[in-house]
Formats: sequence, structure tokens, C-alpha cells
Amino acid sequence: MNPLAIPWANGFHKCGGIGVNMRLRNTGRVERRRRSAGEEHRAKKIVIISDGTGKTAKRLLDAVLAQYSPNEVDYSLVDTYQEIRDHKSFDRILQHIDKSYLVIFSIISEELSKYFHKRLSKKGILNINVLEPMISVMSKFLHVHPHFRPGILQAIDDSYYKKVDAIGYTVEHDDGRGTHLKDAEIVLLGLSRTCKTPIAMYLACNFGVKIANIPIIADEVIKDNLLTRLADVPRENIIGLLMEADILAKIREERSLYLAGAVQAQEGIQDYYDIRVIRKELSFCRRFFDEQGWQIVDVTRRAIEEVSLEVLTKAESYKSQSLP
Repeated sequence: MNPLAIPWANGFHKCGGIGVNMRLRNTGRVERRRRSAGEEHRAKKIVIISDGTGKTAKRLLDAVLAQYSPNEVDYSLVDTYQEIRDHKSFDRILQHIDKSYLVIFSIISEELSKYFHKRLSKKGILNINVLEPMISVMSKFLHVHPHFRPGILQAIDDSYYKKVDAIGYTVEHDDGRGTHLKDAEIVLLGLSRTCKTPIAMYLACNFGVKIANIPIIADEVIKDNLLTRLADVPRENIIGLLMEADILAKIREERSLYLAGAVQAQEGIQDYYDIRVIRKELSFCRRFFDEQGWQIVDVTRRAIEEVSLEVLTKAESYKSQSLP
């Protein structure tokens, strides 16, 4: 893979073959990639100006430029100015461009959009606000005036990628796997078949929460090993799951018969769903959770959505109470 295709490689972003090589943030600091004389001469120079990240304009530009052959148009020079939300910031940009540029801007503010268009047109610079036509048509269609809030799409993107990261982490840390427990926002502990994985995946997919889940086995040595693994995890991040013994026994029996593929039980498998064994396991868990001061959630006969929300609420409540 070409390292320039990776957004964070060498400080130079590549978006579908379009290089983003200048950035003027709201601090006014400019970063520019050095260009050769030949490159300056050949390339069509395009500027993107945005009140957010510029991703909206970049995506549209990608789609449009895909209709032209690279042999016909060299569009490798695309300068992007981000978070431009006032006249002063725009006027600084205007000092660096002339009528040899095409300026594409995605600006929500009507006042700023008119100001940008007027100043650019006065210098003979071809320009377009890519949001304006769509907003105008949509307003006529909906008979509703837009809110004109910049950065909304970026907030949606951030939420999406947060969920993607959470899902990846949760899958990697399912059923006791994974080694980065300190990165978990919530760690679920519970006996086998107490709905740890469904709860974890529901929270990751719907709330973007990184969840690790670990099965509990009623054994003192294993308990000590688990405490060692959890040494770096804040107590408020750990939730213990419990279920009524008779319900858990029934779930385990059905699961065992399904896995065995026959009614005949495998050697030792009866203990897995023996009600007496399960009661001992649950007693061990409750005592263990109480000793460590971990919060407990009972999952008996409850929907995954309901239990997941309680897990999330308890974790958030505990954290707020722990703040100084």
C-alpha cells in the first residue's frame, strides 16, 4: 500500500487520489507541502474552504474529478482550509490565491457565504459554495428554513467511527480474550450463559462503548488470576452479572443438548446444568462481587436492551459519585 494513501502518513492526507497539502486552522497556522517548479506549472490549483473539516467538499470533488482522466487534468494540488468561520480567517487565505485557482467552499452561514463569493468574484476567482444549491432546493421542498449549524456532519462521522472502534474492541475482548482491559469502558463478569456477549455487543453497536467480558469460574486460583488481570481496571468500570439458578440451569441444559447433538449427555456435562452446582457457582460469584465492591445486575427474564441500559446507567452513576 502506498503510504500516502493512509490519512496520517507523513502528515499528508490523500482522499481518493486528491492530496490535501495545506491546512489553515482557526489558529491561523499554515502548513504547506513543498512543490517542485514543474508540479506548480502542470497542476490545476484548487482550494477547499470549509467551516468544518472540509470532508463534504472533498467527497464531492472526488466524485466530480473521477469523470476526468488524470492524463487530461492534473488535480494533485488541492489546498484545504479548515474551520474558517470569520472574515479575518478568510481574508488571510485570500492573500495566497489568485484567479488561477478554483475555490470550492462548504460554508453554512449565509452571511459568510455571500462575503466569500463577493470577495472571490471581485478578484476574478472562479468559486462555488457546494452546499448552497442543495440547501436551497431542500428548503423549497420541505418548506422549512435550515438551522445553518456548521460541523453537524463531522459530529455524525465521529459517532459512527466511535461505534466502529467499540465494536472492534468488544469482539477482540469477548469471552475472556484480549489483553488491553485497561482500555475497556465497562468490563462484564459472569458465569457461563449469563448473556455477557449479547449485552456487550448491544452496548458497543448502539452506544459506542468499549466492552470486555470475562467468564467467571468458581475456583479460588482462577479468581486470583482474574484479579491480577483486572488490577489496572477502575472498580467503577466492572459490572457483575447474575441470574436465578433455575433459569440458568434450563438455559445451560438446552445449550448442552444442542452442542452434544443428542440427548445422551457427555461425560461430566451434567454438572454444567446441575441446579446444585449452579447454586454454588452463583453463591461464589455473589460473594466475589461483594468482596470487590463491584456493582451487580440481575439479568433473569429480562430483555437484552433493558439489561444493557441498566449496565450503562450503573457504570455512569458510579463514576459520577466517585468524582471528587
